[in-house]
Amino acid sequence: MQVLFLALGASRKRAVLDESAELRASGAQVIVVVDKKKSWLSQEFAPGVVVTTLKELEARHLPRRMEHALLYRVPRATVRAVGRGPLRGRARRGLKAYERGLAAKLHRKVFVPAHRRLWPDAQARMVLAPFAARGGLDLLVVSDALSVPRAVRLLDAWATDGIKPRVCYGLDYDVPSGTQQARTATTQGQR
Repeated sequence: MQVLFLALGASRKRAVLDESAELRASGAQVIVVVDKKKSWLSQEFAPGVVVTTLKELEARHLPRRMEHALLYRVPRATVRAVGRGPLRGRARRGLKAYERGLAAKLHRKVFVPAHRRLWPDAQARMVLAPFAARGGLDLLVVSDALSVPRAVRLLDAWATDGIKPRVCYGLDYDVPSGTQQARTATTQGQR
């Protein structure tokens, strides 16, 4: 089983930790997507649980990697090559000023809007990418209220590709598809 936890609000940390550990112990692949890893540093996840952010997942998209190389890697490599000896301090200060001033503004005002316009479903595809090798996502656990709008956007994007994972608020609320079909058939038979 492959499970994705959306825990962007970090309001149910204990539940996410316990449920992800339970799933991992049963052999499931578990990825927990958080807004900021900093807010989860004091928490210890079970071995094998992958914790990542939406920004990290989106940064794996090829156009984003190319942008990062163009804006950051090439200038850093140039400063490393040129900034030796007496030019070292000036080169580093210049690089810092470039990254804060020009590169950050180009990223925010040019590349991000263009990326979102050209590839509106890139984030949804990048969230699904780790699950693709093993057959796709089985369960989406939307673990807090701040994750609900993002979950809706992800599910809408996935629906166009025919991907429909089960969705729940916690493992206690998960209804496996066979049980769900039996309940529907029983309910329809009673009418």
